[in-house]
Amino acid sequence: MSLEGYGYCLLSTPIGWVGVVASEKRVIEVVIGSSHDDLSGVIRCKYPMALRDDEGMAAKACLQLDEYFRGTRRNFDLNVDLSGRTNFAVSILQHLARVPFGEILTYGELASRAGFPGRARAVGQVMATNRHPLILPCHRVIGSGGRLTGYSGGNGIKTKQWLLNFENNALMKII
Repeated sequence: MSLEGYGYCLLSTPIGWVGVVASEKRVIEVVIGSSHDDLSGVIRCKYPMALRDDEGMAAKACLQLDEYFRGTRRNFDLNVDLSGRTNFAVSILQHLARVPFGEILTYGELASRAGFPGRARAVGQVMATNRHPLILPCHRVIGSGGRLTGYSGGNGIKTKQWLLNFENNALMKII
């Protein structure tokens, strides 16, 4: 696929700006940044032929992300591009996509769910290279003993903590 078929959108959120790059049928990447201009520059540098998308897949993804941050969406209905990933990574990311809103699990638990017990560190590497944060909710994966470890989006652990608190608070409103 050529870069010419890519669109992008930018969304202001409580964790900073979120940018989505997508082809006609799949979300290619979700990027979290601190400012509109910085994020726009990152996207234009990496995807120089991408055009602003007001009605395609990137726009659909931004709409769903906006609904998530407004508290009206808990699951995403988006196709993500997992090309170039190993079979192991694809399996881990597919299992990650099934982790419900507000649930947390450890890297080891995710490894076991995907059929790879004992591969917690390898799962951590997959989380670190997740090109679809929020949509594939790597913020819901924590270290053993409940430790918050690594998060490459936004302000790192601070962003991960905000997302976990946000989901927990949303669930508490139902009870």
